[in-house]
Amino acid sequence: MDTFGFFRIILFCFFCRKSLAQNAECNVQITDVDGTLMSPSYPLPYPTGLNCSWQFIADAGQAIEITFEVVNLTEPNAISRICTDTLKVFDGSSPIRPFCGSAPGWPRAPTRFLSVSNQLTVRMETDNVEEGGTGFLASYRQVAPRTEHIVAIGVEPPAIIRFDRFRAQGVPAIPLNPRSMRPSAVGFDPIDMVFYYTDIGSQSPHIGRIGDNGGGHEIIVDREISYPLGIVVGYLTGLVYWTDAVRNEVSVSRLDGSFRKTLIPEGSGCTSPQGIELSSDQLHLFWTCRNSIERAKADGTERMTLVSETLTATSLAIDHGNELLYWTNVNRGTIERINLDGSGREFIFSHEVFAQSHGFIVEDGVLFWSDRVEKRLLFVPLDTGFIHGISQVMPRSLEGLYYYKSDRLIAGTHQCSDNICSQLCFPDGLAFKCAEVTPLISDCPNDITNSTERYSTIFWKEPTAVARSTGATPTPLSYESRSHAPGSLFFVGTTRVTYRFTDDVGNTAECAFNIVLDLIIPTTKPRTTSRAPTRPPTTRARPSTTKVPSPTTQLQSPTTQPHSSTTDAHSPSGEYVLYVIIGASVIVLTVIIATIVCIACRCGCCVCTLRRNGRENHISNDYGMTNVRPTPPPPYSQQAEQGTNNPGFYAQGLYAGGDRSTYYEKADF
Repeated sequence: MDTFGFFRIILFCFFCRKSLAQNAECNVQITDVDGTLMSPSYPLPYPTGLNCSWQFIADAGQAIEITFEVVNLTEPNAISRICTDTLKVFDGSSPIRPFCGSAPGWPRAPTRFLSVSNQLTVRMETDNVEEGGTGFLASYRQVAPRTEHIVAIGVEPPAIIRFDRFRAQGVPAIPLNPRSMRPSAVGFDPIDMVFYYTDIGSQSPHIGRIGDNGGGHEIIVDREISYPLGIVVGYLTGLVYWTDAVRNEVSVSRLDGSFRKTLIPEGSGCTSPQGIELSSDQLHLFWTCRNSIERAKADGTERMTLVSETLTATSLAIDHGNELLYWTNVNRGTIERINLDGSGREFIFSHEVFAQSHGFIVEDGVLFWSDRVEKRLLFVPLDTGFIHGISQVMPRSLEGLYYYKSDRLIAGTHQCSDNICSQLCFPDGLAFKCAEVTPLISDCPNDITNSTERYSTIFWKEPTAVARSTGATPTPLSYESRSHAPGSLFFVGTTRVTYRFTDDVGNTAECAFNIVLDLIIPTTKPRTTSRAPTRPPTTRARPSTTKVPSPTTQLQSPTTQPHSSTTDAHSPSGEYVLYVIIGASVIVLTVIIATIVCIACRCGCCVCTLRRNGRENHISNDYGMTNVRPTPPPPYSQQAEQGTNNPGFYAQGLYAGGDRSTYYEKADF
C-alpha cells in the first residue's frame, strides 16, 4: 500500500472539509447599513479552495459603497500573468472589475467601489495549491446614489470622454459640435450641470458649453480669441475664466459670454499663459506664464508672482483638501507643488511622461493627467509613486481633465444671480464686488424739443466714450455707428437718435435720445362781415390846380365806421395793391414785346430802318448811325435759293396798316 498516497488523501479530505465549512460561512447576504468585511482567517493567510460570495442589499433608493483598505492576494504568474487567487466586484449582476496581487491599483489603495443599483456582490476565489496572502479588509455602507468619474476632452472626433471612477474604463459620452475642431481644456459648473470647453482650432477658435446630458450646446465666445489653452469656472458668482497663449491674456466673462473683461492684458509681463485655477473659496485666481506662476484676486487686482524660473510651466491643479498648488514642467518632465501663498516649494516626481502631459488634476492623493501620445489616462498615487494607465474603449488623443462627483453638485443658484451686480460679480471676502465693463459714455444729449412748420435742421454735441474692458485705465473709444449726424434734417414728429459704442472684446453701450418737432399751425382772424367804408367821392381837377397832400395828411372817411384790419379788395389799401399789380404787369408785358421785336429785327441794339409806302423814315441810335437805307428785296424765288444767306427778310403783317412790300432789313454795322 502506498503510505504516502494514503496520507495525501487524508490531508485532502481534511482541507476539503475545512474549505466547505469556510465556504458555507462566507456565502452570505448582508443588509446592514454599514459594517466591516474581511476574508476568511484574516489577518492570517486565507485557505485554499475558497469560493466565497458576499451579497449586499441596500434599502430602496440607496447604493452600496465598499472601500478596500487592505488587499493582499497571491501575485499573478510571472510568465502568463494569470491570477490564481482573485477578488471580483459586481454591481448587481454586472462585473465591475477583477483584480489580484497586492492592490487593485485604481486609482490607489484604499480602493472604493460604488454600486449603481441597490445591490453589490464581492466574490473571492482561490486555488487548491497553496495558501496565499492575508486576504483583504474592507468597510461598507449604504449611501445615496451618486456619479463619480473623470472627464476628459477627446480629439478625433471631438467628444467628452468619461472614465468611470470605479470601473477604470474610458467611454465616449458627449459628442461636441461639428464646429469644434481641436478642443483643449474643460471645466464644469456644478450648479447648472454644464461643461465648458475651449477650442484652439485655427479655423474657428472659441469657447463653448454643453450640458452633462449632451443638450444645450452653444458657442459663447468666438470674437477676439486666438489660442485658449486653459479654462476654469467660477460657479459661485457665475463667471468663466480662460487664458489665451497667443494674445497673452487672461480674461473673464459671465457664463453666457457677456460682459467680457481682460484681467491680464497683453504687454503686462505674462507671455503664453496656459494653465488656470481658482481657489476653493474662489477668492484667488492662479495661472501659468512661460517662466512663472502668478496669482491675483478674482477680479485681477493684487497681482503677484508666486514662482519664477519655472522653465515652461503648463498645467495647474489644486489639491483643495490640502490647499496645495501642483504644476507640470514639460521641459524638465517634472511635477512640483507649493502652498497657495507661494511658500514651501517642493519637488514631487520626475519622469519623461510628464513632458507629454496636458490635462492635469489632483483628487484624493492621486495625480491624473492625459497623455497625447499613448492616448490614455495616466495616474500616480502620491504615496507610492507608481505610474498606472487607464485605456479607452475607443482610443483617441486626450486633452483637458476634470474630476466629476455628483455629490458636489449644488442645488440652488449662482450667488450673484439675484441682480446683486448688473454686469460682473466677484467674491470679495464675505461680500461681493461689482465691476462695470461696458463702454462708459459721456455727454449723451437729453431729448431735444423744437417747433417748426414742416422740418428743421438740428445740431447737438456728440457723445464720447471710454473702454473699460482691458486693464485698470480706461481708453478713449470712437462710436461704432450712429443713426444721425448733427445738422441733419428732421421732420415734424419724434425721431430716435442712437450712438453705439463697442470695445475691442465686443462689449457694447448705447446712447439714445429723441428729436421732437412740434407742428406750428398759423393763426388767422376771420373776415369781418361789416361793409367796407365808402370811398369818398373825388373829382378830376386840372393839373395846374391839383394840390398834392402832404405825407402826413390822413384820408378821412365820410363815415365813422372803423377801418377793418383785414385786407379787402374794396378798401383803399386793397385798391392800391391792385393798381401796383396791374402796373407791374403792364411793364413786364412791354418788356416782353420789346424783346420779341428786337429778336425779330435780328439786331442786339434794335437799330432798324423802316420804310413804308416808299418813304424813308430815319432812325438814329447811340452809335450815331444815320441814313441807313434798306436794300431792295430780291425776288421771292431768289430768296428761296439764297436761304439763310439772304441778309433781308419780309416782315409781312408786322406793321399795322402797311402793305406786303414793307420789310425790315438787318443793320450792317
